Amino acid sequence: TMSGKPSYPRWNCNGRGTSVLEVLVALTLLSSVLTFSTPLLVAHGKLLKAQRNHGIALDELSNQIERLSVLPAEELPPAIEKLAPSALAAERLPGATLRGKLADSEHGQRLTLEIWWDEPNRREAPLRLTTWIAPEIDSLDQNEE
Repeated sequence: TMSGKPSYPRWNCNGRGTSVLEVLVALTLLSSVLTFSTPLLVAHGKLLKAQRNHGIALDELSNQIERLSVLPAEELPPAIEKLAPSALAAERLPGATLRGKLADSEHGQRLTLEIWWDEPNRREAPLRLTTWIAPEIDSLDQNEE
């Protein structure tokens, strides 16, 4: 303006700054938030890792069961005995162990694969995937004759 005074209001007319009490309150609040959120961030990281491992294990089971389900009946038991995790699963899942079981059922044979790795309670609760292998058609034709 013409009087030489600025037209905008002056917020710090009395020269007052931030007090020590306000700084202490702000630091207390900040440290409280950090103290509360750090364990949550660590737990979230562990959950993400467990979910990633679960997905890798499911992929491993589905790949192995698909590979085994197309084998001829006479090659299936020896293949189950030699069952081992793939290189990727062994690398990403520490201590990964893969086991298969073949059982007779009324619709053919039931193939069950299970996998576990070094994770708390995983050995007691392994991941399982099951498929049914239908009897070969020529063996059905021979039984009907």
